[in-house]
Amino acid sequence: MIFSCAPARKQTYFNETTTGRTFTENISEYRLQPGDIVQIKVYSLTPGEFDFFSELSDIDLRTDPLLTGNLIGDDGTVVLPAVGAVRISGLTSREAQEKIRTVLVDYLDTPSVDVRLVSFHFSVVGEVLRQGKYEILEDRINILEAVGMAGGLTEFANYETVKVLRSDNGISTLHGVNLLDPNLPNSNFYYIRPNDVIIVDQLKNKNFRRNSSNNIALILSAIATGVTLILAIDNLTGD
Repeated sequence: MIFSCAPARKQTYFNETTTGRTFTENISEYRLQPGDIVQIKVYSLTPGEFDFFSELSDIDLRTDPLLTGNLIGDDGTVVLPAVGAVRISGLTSREAQEKIRTVLVDYLDTPSVDVRLVSFHFSVVGEVLRQGKYEILEDRINILEAVGMAGGLTEFANYETVKVLRSDNGISTLHGVNLLDPNLPNSNFYYIRPNDVIIVDQLKNKNFRRNSSNNIALILSAIATGVTLILAIDNLTGD
């Protein structure tokens, strides 16, 4: 019975945090990689009949951005109308915007560019209610929001030994994350990145907790049987 219960503090986010505390979040901007899909919109003062890039700014918002986006090829480039291939792999979205804008200066009057990652997906497995692969149309999400999209943690989840499998330039590394750490927002893994896999471990006493009702029933039955035997023996010896 003792081991079947997990202390509330072991399942409470920011359990040592006081209201009003502020954090300095450790935000590192994602750098685009081959295989990513970006949505590129171009605006300029060039008359429409001479603007080869008008199609990039007239995207119907009701259309799936994955279908209207630009794929970054294996060589790290995207192909733009009239211009051709522009390498943006290894750049942040803001750096990619500036690079494309610089290229378009020779083609358009006062161009402005918006680059947005639209292929942000991640996976959550282990002790969550809905394991699976998830996709968002934002460029930033923290690990608590990601776990929330997976339905939250189960009663058997170990909040202190969550892992994040992250791939960077073809190398995958496993990192530990303690969701109960009051300084979690300062972690390098508070904000997840595209293709991250979040792994939620189970508590060591999961099997005991899962079968605790049966275990308790067996224990009580054994005690009752023992008491009955003692009373029976006492009655026999008393006679």
